[in-house]
Amino acid sequence: MTSLNLTENKKRPAYIILTILALVIGLSFDFLYFNEPLISAYVPFMIMVGFMFRSYLTSLFLSGLLVGLLYLASSYGWGFELLLLRWLILFIVPSVIQTLLKNMKKERENLINLTAVLAESLDARDKYTSYHSKNVAYYSSEIGKGMGLPTKICEILYVGGLLHDVGKIGVPEAILNKPSKLTDEEFEKIKQHPSIGYNMLKHIPDFRKNSILDIVLHHHERFDGKGYPARLKGEEIPLGARITAIADAFDAMTSRRIYRDDKGLEYALNELTNGENTQFDPEITKTFLSLIQAKKIIVRGHQD
Repeated sequence: MTSLNLTENKKRPAYIILTILALVIGLSFDFLYFNEPLISAYVPFMIMVGFMFRSYLTSLFLSGLLVGLLYLASSYGWGFELLLLRWLILFIVPSVIQTLLKNMKKERENLINLTAVLAESLDARDKYTSYHSKNVAYYSSEIGKGMGLPTKICEILYVGGLLHDVGKIGVPEAILNKPSKLTDEEFEKIKQHPSIGYNMLKHIPDFRKNSILDIVLHHHERFDGKGYPARLKGEEIPLGARITAIADAFDAMTSRRIYRDDKGLEYALNELTNGENTQFDPEITKTFLSLIQAKKIIVRGHQD
């Protein structure tokens, strides 16, 4: 079982420390050991500049500043061509890293867009839940922000919210749209949708390593261990699934469904409060309720 990577918010301070350390090491090699500025000694520093900053202009400025300082500190004359070459070398190093990172970000954005299209095609099967996946994605990511989780984790929660019901593609529409109470056999088929969704998505590498699969598989687990499919209990349930479970239930209670009218906001808030420690994680529930009360979350419900 994977889990949300909560170390993401520690990366930037680590990058800052490594960048400073790389610069100190470069200076030490130059002036304490070799007694002469060496371009190669500053390659680790420029690598960290590539990770720290996303602007080519910043890299150009820092590489130029570094070459200028080395030129002033050098006891040997550097011709214009050599000066320009060394500046170019130091500029290329972070630029390559920045280009790779921007391409990775673009691929992630494309994946999110593709996920949104898939969620919309699923929700289109039932006009009464046509915005459900987007609503759950929104509520989940806002809960993550309210908990102080890193931006990357909130993005994962958003994608997980979009995909949490993707397994319902494998459930007959006659069951999904049935206006009356489901039979036990029909409910058992509904309960298969987390496993169906998991098996659909488990071959996508990004989903395997960033806990989205946990959200899809375990968003119907209960905090008291009476949920499905694995009957996980308490913090055995992955954090993302515990968050999505609350978002999913809240949107279901505040949206019109084919089998009932919407119950209203007060009803939903009371049900969440009553479900603390049984159906829902109590701490996450309290966070969500406080966000609603502070009007930091927009209650979407059914959107026409």
